[in-house]
Amino acid sequence: MSLNNELVTKAVNSLIAHTKKKEENEESTNLFANTVEPMHLIVTVKKVSHKMRIKPYRIPLRNCLYDESSSVCLIIKNHDEEHVEKLKNLGFPVIKEIVSMHDLKSKYNGFETKRQLMNAHDLFLTDDRVINGLPKALGGKFYLAKKIPAPVNLRAKNLRNEIGKALKCTYYKAARGSCNSVRVGTTDMAPAMLIENTMGTLDNLVKHIPKGWDNIQSVGIKTGTSLTLPIYNALPNASTVISNAAADDDEAMEDVEGETEGAEKKEKKEKASKKSKKSPLSRTKAKNIVKAHAKKRAEATA
Repeated sequence: MSLNNELVTKAVNSLIAHTKKKEENEESTNLFANTVEPMHLIVTVKKVSHKMRIKPYRIPLRNCLYDESSSVCLIIKNHDEEHVEKLKNLGFPVIKEIVSMHDLKSKYNGFETKRQLMNAHDLFLTDDRVINGLPKALGGKFYLAKKIPAPVNLRAKNLRNEIGKALKCTYYKAARGSCNSVRVGTTDMAPAMLIENTMGTLDNLVKHIPKGWDNIQSVGIKTGTSLTLPIYNALPNASTVISNAAADDDEAMEDVEGETEGAEKKEKKEKASKKSKKSPLSRTKAKNIVKAHAKKRAEATA
């Protein structure tokens, strides 16, 4: 199964037009307004998986999200000057800051410093050996803002290739609820690039969703300030509809039969209660009748 290319194109163009209109309105009041927004693919599943995974899935993109104007922060295990210099000499100008786990616990241990670090960078990469300790070190704000650090193998032989691949990917981490969000681009990218990223991301994302397309209810795209524009909606399964209708009919028949049977029992109970309410002759009246019969017999014999 695949998306309708024409519908995806219309949705992407509509979001870009919405952003341009918003940009024109903001420029009239704020000359320094930054209207470039991230674009996300929104996937809603029918059944939520209870298996939680800290490490996000790596999804390759046809068009890279990050260029030299972007800012990436690399989180390492230990602050080794030699190792840091080696990373800086790899030739990735997009990596603007290298932070160790010790720095996170000392230099960025306050709420405000963590917020500043989060807002200073577009992407966070981290040594895969420390990923389990990041939720506590970074705090929940990073994860709520979808700034989840992406793991890289800093022990790889070809370190440049490893980091290069990580920069050419987007990342998916299953949400606790039914709605999942994956970044596919920014509103300043060409429409054709956004369409390619959207189609390619979904093709790869389906592989990481239990039961694949059978478990997907809807798909849409949105920016941070727009509504979600739908590009796919699952239809109900015909066999499920029929079986549900049959089950409803059976339940309705059971209800009717139950009501009929209940009415009959109620009627019998009322008749029995009416009979029981007919009071028998009192003892005094019965004695008087017996005495009257005895008197008549005595007079007859006399």
